[in-house]
Order: sequence, then C-alpha cells, then structure tokens
Amino acid sequence: MGENDMSGNLEGKTALVTGGAGGIGLAISLLLAEEGASVLIFGRDEGKGNVALSRLREFGGKGFFRSVDLMDTESVDSAVRDFIGSTGSIDILVNNAGVSGFMGPVTGTPLEELTAVLRVNLEAPFQLAKLVLPEMTAKGYGRIVNISSVAARVNPPNSVTYNISKAGLNSLTASLSREVASRGVTVNALAPGLVLTDRIRNSRLPGLARETGKTPDELLAGMTAKTDTRRLTTEEELAQAVLFLCSPGAGNISGEIIEMSGGY
Repeated sequence: MGENDMSGNLEGKTALVTGGAGGIGLAISLLLAEEGASVLIFGRDEGKGNVALSRLREFGGKGFFRSVDLMDTESVDSAVRDFIGSTGSIDILVNNAGVSGFMGPVTGTPLEELTAVLRVNLEAPFQLAKLVLPEMTAKGYGRIVNISSVAARVNPPNSVTYNISKAGLNSLTASLSREVASRGVTVNALAPGLVLTDRIRNSRLPGLARETGKTPDELLAGMTAKTDTRRLTTEEELAQAVLFLCSPGAGNISGEIIEMSGGY
C-alpha cells in the first residue's frame, strides 16, 4: 500500500465498500482510506469488521463498520440513510460483495439458488445505486465501481447463477452510466478472473485438491496456464484499479467493463 502517485486524491470524500472487511474488499477499503477517503464498510461479521477498522486506523484512516445483510432490503436502506444523515453524502460506492452460489448444471439448479445469488450480486448493487445517486447527481460528482467477473463473458460451466448475476451487473453498469455520466457521476465495472485471495489459497485450492487428487500447486499452475500473463490478479492490483477509477484522472471513463484477467 502507499506506493502510488495518487496520494491524497480522495481527501474529504466518503466511500461505501460492500464486503469491505476481508479479501478484495479489505484491500480496497484500506487503499481508499490511505488516499484520504472516509470509508464505510458493509459486512456481516462484526469481528472481521473491527479488525478491518483497526488496520485502517493504523495509518490514520477514518472508517466505520455497519453489520448489514445485503439480502435484507430494509437493512440496506436503513444503513445507507443513517450514514448519509450523519455524514452528508456518499461520494464513492464500491459494490464488491458477492457470492458464488450453487455449483452445478442448469437442470439441477433450484430456482431459489438463482434468486439468492441475484439478490446479493445484482439487486443489492441496484438498490445501493438508487440510494446514493440522488446525492451524487445533485452535487455533480460521484464514482460507482462494480466488481464483476470475467465469468460474464466466458460463462464457465456449472456456475450459471453466478454467470447470470455478473452479466446483469455489467448491464447495470452500462445502463447507469448512460443515465448519470453527464451529471458528473461515472459508473464502471472491473471484471477480474480468479484473484489470488486467502480464500483461494486456503480453501478453494485444498478443496479442489481433495476432489481431483492433484496438489494445490498443480491446480494453481493449471489456472495460471490459461492466462497470457501466467499468473492470477492480486487483491492489491484490483484495489489499485478501483482507486484509479475513483481518481480525478479517470473522470472521463464511464460505462466501461474493464477485464483484469491477465488475458484469460
């Protein structure tokens, strides 16, 4: 953190990061705070939220945590309205929280599994945008960054609910940009492939190793071999891309779906 040339560009700004207490979301929260933003973290685990705030405050960042269930529209509405009421505005919205959902063929996927994934991955970003956009457009400034996935383009098998949700998020990104970019609010999406998170290292790779008989290193090599760069995107790289899209230098970038998959 800190090794960039955009220091202080977000001074005085307030950012909301969903799923901001761990993994990719934590990297984003820390970097936005380091660059001067006050960061409101939405998450479900208060313990993780408190740890995130402690890390944020280590370098003088200002942050807040709110335990919010993104599947509960009333909870989301109340949390955002309370925060806007106390701070005056939300200048930056990062829709990072997401769930992978049911894994299996379409014919074996219960309808309620699709509903649950859409609620978190698509409906929550839609609702949050509706809540923050009136203030953003009134001020003539705002940044919305949606964390999508390359899955919306490549449609990997047995993950139809996730694929659909991210394709919908891309469409939401473009639609919102058409509506609000002329009023100073940019809306973009970042679409990574696999990101090398602790969950990938400590959970997904060991789990796949047990299923396939391959070692975690062999599985990781297979994943990276599918990319031009021969490696996975890191959390820090994704956070830096979010920071750039929120910076003054990205003021004329809107409606874009920017892939960060190493050429996958």
